[in-house]
Amino acid sequence: MTSDPAVLRLTVRQLLEVPRFRLRLVAGESGLDRPIRWAHSTELLDPGPYLRGHEVVLTVGASLRDAASCVAFAGSVKASRASAIGYGVGDVTEEVPEALREVCERLGLPLMEVPPEVPFLSFTEWFAERLASTHDVRHEREETGRLLRMIRERLASAEVLRARIDETGLDHGSLLAIAMDVPEGDLPGLLGVDGDTAILIGNEEHIWAEPAGVGSPGPLEHLPLSLAESLAALDVARRTGGVVRGTDLATFPALLRRLTPDQVSPFVEQIARPLREYDSAHGTSLTETLRTFLARGGAVGATSRSLFLHPNTLRHRLARIESVTGRNPLQFEDRVALAIAIWAGP
Repeated sequence: MTSDPAVLRLTVRQLLEVPRFRLRLVAGESGLDRPIRWAHSTELLDPGPYLRGHEVVLTVGASLRDAASCVAFAGSVKASRASAIGYGVGDVTEEVPEALREVCERLGLPLMEVPPEVPFLSFTEWFAERLASTHDVRHEREETGRLLRMIRERLASAEVLRARIDETGLDHGSLLAIAMDVPEGDLPGLLGVDGDTAILIGNEEHIWAEPAGVGSPGPLEHLPLSLAESLAALDVARRTGGVVRGTDLATFPALLRRLTPDQVSPFVEQIARPLREYDSAHGTSLTETLRTFLARGGAVGATSRSLFLHPNTLRHRLARIESVTGRNPLQFEDRVALAIAIWAGP
């Protein structure tokens, strides 16, 4: 049995709360948040070679005849990265040996008393059932994730989700997609998983974790667009943090945030850096002049008033900017390139 991230979400504390086992913690409370993925029963004094980590090690204490053997057993369990010991009472001893309690408390290794009527086999059966159930849920969500990708790419109709949406009681007239990183635990409304992305469908915006992207609401046939928006918004949110909505994407700043460092590098190296170096060498303020000019929408008059300059002086600076960068601030396409450089520069 190999380690499985889904099963590792179970902790010793949660195992203690499983009613069927009726476990009682007798030592090692500081280790209750250690993860458990499997159960292993043994009467070996050194079970280490047979452990892979994150097990609850079950024993009736047949080899634990004295304090030294208790210390050796607990040390082997701890060194093997197992998470807890379950001691079955009523077979060899009527209670957990005090020496085992003491060493487990010292090691911070949880020690649980297992009632005599609870067979060790029930632990492995329970873990196997849990693992199978987890895999079934994960498989279904991954399959749904692939279906959602096909819907987003217009390779499948959103109608295929109608029955599933009916089951959740959602209003078909106002559906929106929410994309987040795949969570450690479960999320209410989680519909599918596509790679490292969790997809939720709902009628309202419910953000369970950040970063997150939210698509625009609409009827069922609008869902492909909402899915595409949520994923594009998540991509931006992963760069900037927080929550980004599809309605925020159709703006110039949002477009710029979607550019990668490699994509903005030419603007920085060919425009922003030469301007900074020119300003530094000549004691000018071409960069700030350009920043103000762009903020005023490329209007010479408004920029001149803002900088307290004569319009001709401003035009002279703009001409100098063109000579340094090769881009004319008075031409729209060049002004867009200049705006990207100013935004991307330090």
